Amino acid sequence: MFENGKSFSQLKQTCLELTTLNIKLNPLKDGAKTKGSFAYILFDNNRKQAEVFFSFENKGIILTKTDEGNWSNGNYKLIAWKGYVIQKEGKAIYGG
Repeated sequence: MFENGKSFSQLKQTCLELTTLNIKLNPLKDGAKTKGSFAYILFDNNRKQAEVFFSFENKGIILTKTDEGNWSNGNYKLIAWKGYVIQKEGKAIYGG
């Protein structure tokens, strides 16, 4: 959960104001944009890791770049396709 719009970043080892991040994704339902909290993405300097911030998580989730060119941690996958899409267990949950 975000506190006052901020969350601790494991990649940067500091507290970040999430609205300052460049990549903000809309919630999706059945592949279409819906109302709800945004997800935010932060990449490390060489784009080998991505940190995803969800309003329902206490901290960011680290995803690591795969051989396919996407980022994954098992449960979540970040795909660079017409922007970015986050999938959970194969289902698109955020996009933008």
